Amino acid sequence: MATSTALPPPVGGWDGRESLADMPEDHAVKMENWFPSTDTVDVRRGHTSHATGMSGNVETLVEYVPLSGVGELFAANGGAIYDVSSSGAVGAAVSSGHTNDRWQYANIGTAAGQFVRLVNGADTPLLYNGSTWATTAITGPTAANLVWINVHQKRMWVGEVNSLSAWYLPVNSVSGAATEFPLAGVFKMGGYIMSMGTWTRDSGDGMDDVAVFVTSEGEVAVYQGIDPSAAATWALIGVFRIGEPLGRRCMTKAGSDLIVMTQDGFVPLTRILTTDRSQSRMVALSDQISKPVNDVVRIYKSSFGWQPIVYPKGTYLLFNVPITASTEQFVFNTITGAPCKFTGQDSLCWGLLDDALYFGGKDGVVYLADNGTSDNGRNIAADCIQAFSYFGSPQMRKMFKLVEAIFQSEGNPNAAIDWNVDFNLLNPTSTAEASPTNAARWGISRWGIGTWGSAGQIYKGWRKVRGIGRAGSVRVRVNTNSSKPSWISTNVIFDKGGAM
Repeated sequence: MATSTALPPPVGGWDGRESLADMPEDHAVKMENWFPSTDTVDVRRGHTSHATGMSGNVETLVEYVPLSGVGELFAANGGAIYDVSSSGAVGAAVSSGHTNDRWQYANIGTAAGQFVRLVNGADTPLLYNGSTWATTAITGPTAANLVWINVHQKRMWVGEVNSLSAWYLPVNSVSGAATEFPLAGVFKMGGYIMSMGTWTRDSGDGMDDVAVFVTSEGEVAVYQGIDPSAAATWALIGVFRIGEPLGRRCMTKAGSDLIVMTQDGFVPLTRILTTDRSQSRMVALSDQISKPVNDVVRIYKSSFGWQPIVYPKGTYLLFNVPITASTEQFVFNTITGAPCKFTGQDSLCWGLLDDALYFGGKDGVVYLADNGTSDNGRNIAADCIQAFSYFGSPQMRKMFKLVEAIFQSEGNPNAAIDWNVDFNLLNPTSTAEASPTNAARWGISRWGIGTWGSAGQIYKGWRKVRGIGRAGSVRVRVNTNSSKPSWISTNVIFDKGGAM
């Protein structure tokens, strides 16, 4: 007798940790260009060309944040910096003649206005005040050697290449004489300061903000206080051990927490600083995909392009992974923590402008991400293999007969459906076609379920499958350039057999 059952969509996300036999059924063996929302799994949005006229790698995007009004976005390319705030071909460079394009930057407001300060470890630091670019030096350290920057407790902090000293300016200052804060006696493993961040332990911006220094060897020093020149108001909380950080852009603020990209995974400081490094994987944000993360880190940890960024509008935290052939992104839902992987966005850097997400490509173009239904005219290829399910009876054989994936979409998803049995992942046999139109098709859309020919329509249809075994898994592939399908559910029909 035929049995019909339904599977939830794999909203638990990509799982590279559990074995195929133990994986929760709302997880996925593979999740590429599908994003796990809270109740559906959605094909990611595409990207469109935003700023052109440059050539080669765009390695830095800089957001200038004014005191009021609309911000500005700048791109570093070919030893120059261009205004890419507006779409279209860029004009003349706003600053040029630079040694490299790998700038770190920080915005700060003072009584004189709002500024953004840039350092790259090779050139005199840049300063922009909303109208003028200047090469204004910071005295004390060798200005051209400054390679990292952070604003903490209204002070600008900077550091030189291959140095274990940090330097700080007076409160609300962007230039002038900096004071050295040596950390060589604090860090026992040598190396150099890779980056500095601010960790907010009280979910606000105030006295409980602590300074975090991370070295190339994976040592972390945490200081509390507001004035590093006075022992009464500045104290070392502790020195901790984490994995080696991945590049200069290894940290990002996520709410009150500070996320660090390390060779042991992507770790929040709230968890890692109370855990021995041998257990870091267990507390890493990336624990569910620990093996894929470890695989790419082992091969590409020295590559340029590692960068985390929080994208509030899309409710995701993105980690850029600089695969040599074509860059990938490991992406986490900021509500559920569920991970997935994005491909097709060949990026070297990411940035925000007024909550919109942009990335710099390897082709001299700045792209607007999370926009449209194609990758600048190319199809978005989404592929997901849901975890195997025993359908409530692990010992019972089943003859699988029919499967029906249900979607909500502005247009026909033309999904390719394949079925795997008993943990045998077969090569796909069906073809996912690009969706050419948003008109409904007979036999797929049903009267009384969706509005005929309108956006947000329901698409479904039974597909014949073959296979005898105890567990089954559906594979759903979509190749689209005109719609953004959401996977709602999957129905399965099978005949029950005897116990094995």
